[in-house]
Amino acid sequence: MNVPAIPALDPTPLPAPVWVFQVLLLVTFYVHILFLNVTLGGSVIGAVHASLARGKDAPGRRLGQLLAGLLPTSVSFTVTTGVAPLLFIQLMYGQLFYAATVLVGWIWLAILPLIVVGYYAVYLYKFEVGAPGGHPAWLSVAGLCFVTVAAIQVLVNVLQITPPRWEAVAATVGAIFQDPTLLPRYLHFLFGSLAVAGLFLTVVAVERAHRTPDPFFTWLARRGIVWSVAATGLQMVDGFWFLFSLPRDLLIALVGGKVMPTIHLAVGMMLGFLALILLSGLRDPERQRSLVRFTAGAMLAAVLAMVGLRDIVRGLYLGPIVRLRELPTQTQTDVTILFFLVFVLGLATVGWMVWRTLRDRRTPA
Repeated sequence: MNVPAIPALDPTPLPAPVWVFQVLLLVTFYVHILFLNVTLGGSVIGAVHASLARGKDAPGRRLGQLLAGLLPTSVSFTVTTGVAPLLFIQLMYGQLFYAATVLVGWIWLAILPLIVVGYYAVYLYKFEVGAPGGHPAWLSVAGLCFVTVAAIQVLVNVLQITPPRWEAVAATVGAIFQDPTLLPRYLHFLFGSLAVAGLFLTVVAVERAHRTPDPFFTWLARRGIVWSVAATGLQMVDGFWFLFSLPRDLLIALVGGKVMPTIHLAVGMMLGFLALILLSGLRDPERQRSLVRFTAGAMLAAVLAMVGLRDIVRGLYLGPIVRLRELPTQTQTDVTILFFLVFVLGLATVGWMVWRTLRDRRTPA
């Protein structure tokens, strides 16, 4: 299949070396994906348990009350932290990104109303859940919206790195679903969100139980581990499906054909297996507080490794088409220094807001 004509690069030179923007993309996307996992996975887990809950004081209903306080903030952080990596993608891969979004048209534009509806649904649930007879339907609506947004993002990402499919997609949008990596790629992302969110809920439960013992926190800590173990196990299985669905040249590069891609894959897999082993050892999370914290650290490291591997795979896809080192650059030292000062201050501000949010919610749910 011939590669179609790709829009020309923006001739405006980059104000710093391209590697700077590659690092910034990885850092900002990593921060974004953590909040996104809590938002997406938390809304799905909460919707399931709240829907199955029977009685006002059922643990599933109390989980809904807990999430009613956490999700509005996590949605805000997810949207806010998602802006930076999107801008860096547009900066380095703009001609591919814009072409992909134009090809799917209204599907891409549907992201905005879906986010708005999901955001409003979270707030409606927050006000509804405390009322007598409050129904978890709004949390289910939010979860459905966020799951759909994730599917659209994955679809556009796949289309962005596969220009040879553009001609077929231009004729019929449904052609994008013929990509063999689409479903395993999406499931890999979805299972990862559930795994991180499950462990996040366990950490919240264990830390709150340490200050205020409550049978609900015992229930939540164990349910969070169940979700995280199941999702991590499924993600590992799906990861092999995803790996072997890649084009043959990419698969060879990742399993020994090229040194750096192979190392990235090996590190990611080892950290994933380590996280799964540690999760499986959490039989009584409340009494294993240190192990819970260590497991959370291993999970964060695994996510970071997967973010790096994701960038490696994108580079393998686009290597013959886009050479980032050839992008025009004209270093502007003063502008770059000012940017990094603002960037560091921004990260510090986000960290402070997260710390204040968690500190102000130390009272039991």
